[in-house]
Amino acid sequence: MAYLTSIPASAAELKAMHQQFWLKQSELLNKRICDKDLYTIAMRTLESEQRMMVPVKNRKTLESALEDAEDSRRIFQSSFARSGGKTAKTDALQRRISEIVNREPNISCEQLLHKLRNLAKDGVEVVIDVDQRSDLLVDEVARIHFRDHRTTKTSPISGLKHRLSRAKKQNKVSR
Repeated sequence: MAYLTSIPASAAELKAMHQQFWLKQSELLNKRICDKDLYTIAMRTLESEQRMMVPVKNRKTLESALEDAEDSRRIFQSSFARSGGKTAKTDALQRRISEIVNREPNISCEQLLHKLRNLAKDGVEVVIDVDQRSDLLVDEVARIHFRDHRTTKTSPISGLKHRLSRAKKQNKVSR
């Protein structure tokens, strides 16, 4: 929004400035009203003020509600953009599975689970333990316990097929 930097010399100049300002405002209003999402948010704001029994003289105008909605959307989009580009890093278990798949590209999920159990028995640094179904209570989920950057983590065995699938896809792309 442009502010007056000097006093207009004549009434004609003042009238021209007002016309220019209101032309720009009316274009903005039309653009904002045509945006379905902005219009919906603005109307909800106005309805909310009405439900809260805000006196009419203190309520926002449609133009003001649309402007606030546009500002809010800009903030949300900027926030989403900041968090949107980050890719998940693979954990130590996924890296170990990828190594196994690189050596044995046609390995099945059951074979992979058997290999992970053997790694746990051998005391390999990543895989600590793989739960046996017989050791669990009825409502417990069998898990793979592993170490990732000095932290002990777990992953459900039921997710092993997804990890194997990702490793095979990655292996196919890298070949």
